[in-house]
Amino acid sequence: MPLINGTNLYPMVKTQSTQIRPIKTIQRDVVEVWNISFTSLDCTYVENVRHISSEGLLPLEVFTGRQSYDIYRAVVAHLEIQEAEEIPLSALETHLIEMRKGDALIVDAGGYTDRWLANSRGVIRVSDYNLKSPYFSIEAMRGIIDAGTAVLAGNFPSFSNPNTKEGFGIDMIMEFFKTEGNMILAPLVNLGKIEEIDVVLQINPLAIEGCCSLPCSPVIYQGELYAHLLDYLDRAYPKKGEPQRHRGTEGEKGA
Repeated sequence: MPLINGTNLYPMVKTQSTQIRPIKTIQRDVVEVWNISFTSLDCTYVENVRHISSEGLLPLEVFTGRQSYDIYRAVVAHLEIQEAEEIPLSALETHLIEMRKGDALIVDAGGYTDRWLANSRGVIRVSDYNLKSPYFSIEAMRGIIDAGTAVLAGNFPSFSNPNTKEGFGIDMIMEFFKTEGNMILAPLVNLGKIEEIDVVLQINPLAIEGCCSLPCSPVIYQGELYAHLLDYLDRAYPKKGEPQRHRGTEGEKGA
């Protein structure tokens, strides 16, 4: 997701917005330098348990502790979901069957954030972006956890119902985070360009020490690049009795 001046994806949580401005110019200073100020929630970010707890590994520690750093096998689910609609377990079941412990699940909820960016001319700074977000049902979240999902990713800002404090909320997020190393990646864009179900995800986080969530620029690999990276992952994390993964025909897509 691009960094755009004035963006505030979570105005109900914070008042700060992204600020991008020049502090030196060619005309005045011979060199040009820009100041870019934004919070960890103003762009695509990856976060883990430290977003809601003072205990546990930080995201950067999770990556540095993995042999493949920020590269994961991933399964992509393209869903026809409307604004504020609950994502049921039935919509994910065929995709969860393809999951293996430690994989990423990437959920495309009808291009939600892409549509918001288009309709707002790139600057999102209203609560409705969150309040109208699709979200996972309790049963869907339980299925996601039981499938061994390590990275839960999507192109919408709220994975729990943003309009209620009852039922699935912070308690289910904490349940997901109970497995050390589990992370959430959102909001993504361009998921509609992904043609394969089985892909490789590279998160590409900024290496910021001590931060509970990291801005990132994820990339999805398909085709030959996918095949090479998948072979690498199979060597890094060998598992017995796995089904053969389908090789795609395309290259990489920004997410």
